[in-house]
Amino acid sequence: MAMKRAHYVALFFSMFALVLLIFANLGITVSNSPILQKVFIVQGSQTKTDLAIRYGFFKSCIFKNESAVDSCTESKITYTLDIDQLASMNSVDLNANDKVKQVIEEYMNGPLKAQKIMVLILPAAILAFAGMVVGMMMRRMRKNNTLPTFGALASLIGAVCGAVALAFGVVIYRTVFEELARSIDGIMYYWGPAIYIVGAACGCQLIAFGFFIASCFARRQQYNYHNHTYENYERHSYSTASVHRY
Repeated sequence: MAMKRAHYVALFFSMFALVLLIFANLGITVSNSPILQKVFIVQGSQTKTDLAIRYGFFKSCIFKNESAVDSCTESKITYTLDIDQLASMNSVDLNANDKVKQVIEEYMNGPLKAQKIMVLILPAAILAFAGMVVGMMMRRMRKNNTLPTFGALASLIGAVCGAVALAFGVVIYRTVFEELARSIDGIMYYWGPAIYIVGAACGCQLIAFGFFIASCFARRQQYNYHNHTYENYERHSYSTASVHRY
């Protein structure tokens, strides 16, 4: 009986994943929200200027004393790290500091191009929504295993998209800030809540995937049970008819 209700569990985890991914997508992007200001991937700080940059998936903002927003970049779907913003945080003139300029140019032509892959966080949220819709449809519209199969695929692909976006973000930001810390004094960085939010969302989508698959098998078992019951009924009816005949 529990397996027959597997799609309810899949619906719950898909819905929870969607909520988490909405927060991750809107973090820093909606910079005037006190709550969403704290949902960032990584924060780079400069102890000498008391300025910090918080990075979201589509935007970044400079904060004074880690509380008041000073300025933000424009929101872009294929966001890449803003060099001028980094220079402003560190009070560095890129034209006068050849060493820092060289480091930044190397990353602009290399790892930072791959940062655009982080846009996969958007389809991850869309696929979580698709999984939720499938879970809602299964109660009244399910006729075969098409719906749970689609829900399983949406959940799995969504989890992969979120994991890839997260992995690229961690590797790129860590590489950039580690290298900058060697060239500029006072730079520090630490990871924000968005890292854990996206990780939890990916986990929820994988759980939803498992329960959608379980729902497929529950349907097959139910079909086999009905066929077996019908065969027994036919045999019993035939036996009873034969006895009455003689």
